[in-house]
Amino acid sequence: MLIARENIFLNKNFSSKGEIFQFLSQQAVERGWAADAEKIEADLWARENQYSTGFEGQIAIPHAKTVNVTEAGVIFIRLQQALDWESLDDSPIKIVFGLFVPESGAQLLHLKIINSLASQIVEDDFRQQLFDAKSEDELFNYMQSRVVIEEDA
Repeated sequence: MLIARENIFLNKNFSSKGEIFQFLSQQAVERGWAADAEKIEADLWARENQYSTGFEGQIAIPHAKTVNVTEAGVIFIRLQQALDWESLDDSPIKIVFGLFVPESGAQLLHLKIINSLASQIVEDDFRQQLFDAKSEDELFNYMQSRVVIEEDA
């Protein structure tokens, strides 16, 4: 399961996209998905500089598919205060899904993660639950029932 309970953070305070990228990178290292937070942060910025990862509906999905990631994982953050992100609808972001995927042999997994999340975030009830969940446990249980990602297929 790529979305684990300990990878869900509610009501975090960050003042910039850079702070979020630092936090995501540090979490990836702490979880053993990567060895070097600075390289992962650089990978997140490299992807972000190609095209903004801010979607509509206050959701961003920054991601790193890179040789610097050794194991795939997802970090979920709900922000206390919305923050500018250059999203598709120009709305500030309040929900962040940080994706980490190893580069070698992971093209299919990367697409599965993105597609699984994208197919859910267009659903009003799914998005609303991301904003309304009262606890990390509640959100984790909900996501388990809605986001299915097979790692080995």
